[in-house]
Amino acid sequence: MVNAARPKLKYHNRTKVFLCYALAWGIALLLPYAGLLYLYPYKLAGTAPDITVTLSALPFLLPDSIRHVVTSSSLTAGIQGGALYSALAAREMTWRAVVATLVATGWAVGLLWQLLWRVTYRHPRQAARATLHAVHSYRWSMFGIWLVNALLALGLYTVGVRLIPNRTAWDYILYFNGFILPPLAAWVCFRLAAPPAISGKHAFFKRL
Repeated sequence: MVNAARPKLKYHNRTKVFLCYALAWGIALLLPYAGLLYLYPYKLAGTAPDITVTLSALPFLLPDSIRHVVTSSSLTAGIQGGALYSALAAREMTWRAVVATLVATGWAVGLLWQLLWRVTYRHPRQAARATLHAVHSYRWSMFGIWLVNALLALGLYTVGVRLIPNRTAWDYILYFNGFILPPLAAWVCFRLAAPPAISGKHAFFKRL
């Protein structure tokens, strides 16, 4: 008795594109957040900088829900015991919230920018000409995404990272990987998940 060959599973291009986006952008967001949740307590706990002065000077950046947390993270002379522990815990919570917010901003800007680019060339006229224009706009889009994340990283460094005493490689890896991964995710989706009209097996934009 001959066993029937198992049919080979084939994935539609839309499924491949969805998996590409989910994997690339999922990793770009989950890795930085996993670092803040799991790596920070083991490697960098207690090193959070005091950014209460900076944040207090920019009240429009603080939602009412966390303004009291920022205020409570300020250390005053003579504070000790439970009050000291609570203030240090609030400082760490505030710092990680700031890092997470800036990382999420860079991630969201990169994803939206890339999606808008993709929609623009989904049904273009004159595919050959549109492809040349898509390559040009792709390069400018990558420059813009890198620039946004670089500015956010610079802001994070200015606001808090530079205030951390005895900084190590772990500080830079944990706080800045979230600004490197979104541009890389965008690059992957630009080159591998471009619309079918401007992509091909041997084209500049590869087709999955």
